Amino acid sequence: MQRTLLDQLTLQFPSAKKQTLKRMVSAGRVLINRRRARKLTQTLAAQDVVSVLDKATAGSFNANPRADFPIVHEDADILVVDKPEGLLTSTIPGERRATLLAKVTEYLSIQDPRARVGLIHRLDRHASGLLVFSKNPASFRSLKQAFMRHEVERVYAAVVAGRPKTHAGRIESQLIERADGTVRSTRESGKGQWAVTEYETLHARELPGRGWVTLLKVTLHTGRKHQIRAHLAEQGMPIVGDALYNKLETSNPKLETVPSRMMLAALRLAVTHPRTGERLTFELPLPRDFAGLMGNLLSP
Repeated sequence: MQRTLLDQLTLQFPSAKKQTLKRMVSAGRVLINRRRARKLTQTLAAQDVVSVLDKATAGSFNANPRADFPIVHEDADILVVDKPEGLLTSTIPGERRATLLAKVTEYLSIQDPRARVGLIHRLDRHASGLLVFSKNPASFRSLKQAFMRHEVERVYAAVVAGRPKTHAGRIESQLIERADGTVRSTRESGKGQWAVTEYETLHARELPGRGWVTLLKVTLHTGRKHQIRAHLAEQGMPIVGDALYNKLETSNPKLETVPSRMMLAALRLAVTHPRTGERLTFELPLPRDFAGLMGNLLSP
């Protein structure tokens, strides 16, 4: 005989009346495998897990976290998402601000309860774009090793103040972190981490009364903290909207007030699938505000 949700709840709450149990289901307090139960007559499989939320938790429980962030790709091993601008990727324990890692963890707790979320890499809070998460320990190890061996292709779009001295270039330096959290290049022997950034000019435009802005294609060969932001600022072309590095080095302070965000987005990500070995490439279109600032000349 098949076991029903009513059977299970009666075992868990032997003194509760059937009407009380029905109200608990209607209020969204009863979950089956982290999904809201629909009715008491639902049948349960042997492996199904039934849990009951208290009233306070039920009110804030998000049963549809898909709406919280755009999913680009998902399979049994990886999840690729488009991180919104302004959202932290992750943070220290006890931090109350929302993070993408927390949203992904919540989403997978509902959609795939067996998944074990792995944070592979990060994007700065005010940058947007492609991030990949692992869904099991084997995928985590494979992706981490691929990033460490620089086998992952990461391409960004950046709108910078000014115009580069050359159409394209390669920036290589040792980056060291300051006490205030910013990074800079150093020539001190034995200090810093090796960082390599390539850029290519896609389009340049002069804004009336504000000077030049340039759209760059930026390829990240190493993944150091603030690498793109620091490297471009040191070349005299800080990212538009990057208040942190525009304060340090800027060729056009007037541009700080032009955008509503930092104009840096991860638009291309190519990884080798940890299970199949297939090379997967994910791409996003140029954000509308980037195209708008460049005069919509690159819009489709």
